[in-house]
Amino acid sequence: MGGIKTTIVIDEETLNEFRRFVSSKYGSSRMTSSAVEEALKSFNAVEYLKKFSDLMKFEITAYPSAKEVEEGRPKLRTSSAKEVREMRDGRKNRLSGLK
Repeated sequence: MGGIKTTIVIDEETLNEFRRFVSSKYGSSRMTSSAVEEALKSFNAVEYLKKFSDLMKFEITAYPSAKEVEEGRPKLRTSSAKEVREMRDGRKNRLSGLK
């Protein structure tokens, strides 16, 4: 697939920091376009999963939808807020006895 030339507006200091990163990683800032493309791909979940599955040598033909993932999550019998509150109160009680 061919490249597309585009214009974006970025804070100057952010761009300078990115160019320094590219220069340290690739030895030159001439690879900035490749680094931007790589960064954009990292936001693409499907692309990220494909790359990971290739590295791990997994054969994956389809990925679950967000709904399927949500439905497959384990259901808890208690509230996480309640558990955290009990842990904090227990710690407070233990520490308040120290002098």
